[in-house]
Amino acid sequence: MDNPALKMPVQDERIMAALAHVSALLPFMGVIAPIVIWATQKDKSAYVRFQALQAVAYQLTMILAWVVGMGCYMCSFFLTFGGLAATTSSSSEAVNGPAAFLGILAFAIPFVVFGLIFVGGIAFVLYGLVGAVQTLGGKNFHYIIIGKRVERFLQEGQPRPRGPGADEVS
Repeated sequence: MDNPALKMPVQDERIMAALAHVSALLPFMGVIAPIVIWATQKDKSAYVRFQALQAVAYQLTMILAWVVGMGCYMCSFFLTFGGLAATTSSSSEAVNGPAAFLGILAFAIPFVVFGLIFVGGIAFVLYGLVGAVQTLGGKNFHYIIIGKRVERFLQEGQPRPRGPGADEVS
């Protein structure tokens, strides 16, 4: 049987798929665009249905990663500065040696975590732009892990062929 998702998409399909992916430029609010595209185009084009649903999953993953990252940042911030405040208030002596190194390291941890969140956010957006460029060119773009899962999800939702010659699983 011919898979419609493997046919070369027409220009309108490519544009809709690219819009779903390029909406990653607007984190949080950008997830609305692929949801709307998926809801309005899911019955019209298998290509757009897959690309839009994949963009939804990708952007929800981006939001979840941001929430987890900011939670880690807040924990590291409060643990670091709360711990530094407790040690400086309980001890009036100057800290030296390994304790001073640990204090400096603890002070740097929130900034490192924030930097990782920032760089990760830029990477997420750039990868969404790669998806937009690929789909605008008519290619069947798959995000690394999400693409296969979305594809499997869509295949599970399709009815199985019945009748003579159909491969039935018992």
